[in-house]
Amino acid sequence: MPPSEIDRLLANDRELQPVVAKLREIRALSGHCNDFLPPELARAVRASNLRDGRLVLLAANAAAAAKLRLLTPSLSDFLSQRGAKVNSVSVRVQPRAVNKNAPAARHPRLLPEAGFSALSALYESLGESPAKGALKALLERETRGRRLRLRRAG
Repeated sequence: MPPSEIDRLLANDRELQPVVAKLREIRALSGHCNDFLPPELARAVRASNLRDGRLVLLAANAAAAAKLRLLTPSLSDFLSQRGAKVNSVSVRVQPRAVNKNAPAARHPRLLPEAGFSALSALYESLGESPAKGALKALLERETRGRRLRLRRAG
C-alpha cells in the first residue's frame, strides 16, 4: 500500500517517530494475520495494539472472536515464523471493527433481466408448492438486490 500524505507528514516529524514505527509494525502484523486467516474471518478482525509481545486483535462480533481464539496458538506460531516479536495473541470483541485491508466481500450478482423475467413467468405458472415458495423467496431477494443497486447508483 503506497504511503498516504499523512504518512509522509508523520515520517518527517522526529517526535512522532516512535508512534510511526509502532503503526508500521501493527500494519505489518495485520498483513500477516490476513495471510494466515481465512478471508471471511480476516474481514472481521483487525490488529489493534502490540504491547510487551502481546498482539491485541479486535473482532467484529462474538462469533468471529470465538473462531479467532481457537486459532490464536497457531497464529502466534505463524507470526513468530515470520520474525514478529509476538509471544501471545489476545482477542477482544469490538463491534464494527472491520479490517479494510482484508479481501473485500463479493457482492451478490444479480440475475440477467431475461433470467429474472423467465423465473417470474415460471413462478406465475406454478401451483402452490414448496418449489413455488422457494422461487418466491429467490425473486424477492433478487428484487431487494435490484432496489439496493439502484439506490447506490442514484
